[in-house]
Amino acid sequence: MTTVALIGNPRAGSRTRVLADDLLEALAPAGPVRVLELAEIVGVSFGPQPAYGASTVVDPFEAVRSARLLVVVTPAYKGSYTGLLKIFFDQFGPGALAGAAAIPVAVAASPAHLDATALALSTLLAELGASALPPLAVLEKDLPASTPIADWTATHGPTLLAAGLAVPLPTPTP
Repeated sequence: MTTVALIGNPRAGSRTRVLADDLLEALAPAGPVRVLELAEIVGVSFGPQPAYGASTVVDPFEAVRSARLLVVVTPAYKGSYTGLLKIFFDQFGPGALAGAAAIPVAVAASPAHLDATALALSTLLAELGASALPPLAVLEKDLPASTPIADWTATHGPTLLAAGLAVPLPTPTP
């Protein structure tokens, strides 16, 4: 299974990236794993000159299209996912991610923004044809997120196992 983690934070090396790495470690997906930070790939310019990303990723769109497991991680920005993710995913047509299982991951300072962001990201991934798995939503105050990740995998373990992820489930305490 090819796994791609797509980080939508406009700042490379952010806590959002750390969360993605921690989640990938917890999921321990089989097969190759590729992490794409949009801050390094996508160039955005509001001026007359075009902007180019600094990364040497040959084709991030193909990497995302070919993923069997897609982990999309974003901070909340004004109650939704980042514009960077919007720009990136606007390049995909409806159904372009068919065949992929996707885990939407949202980070926010506010519980209200957290739920809205997770829902918006889930809706986007479903619109693109991915089978959206239950979202992982983490409050900024809970980062680093070892406990929220453990709680999420424990709650959604059977769903993750059905999606082909060999998630180490917690042992019940006596």
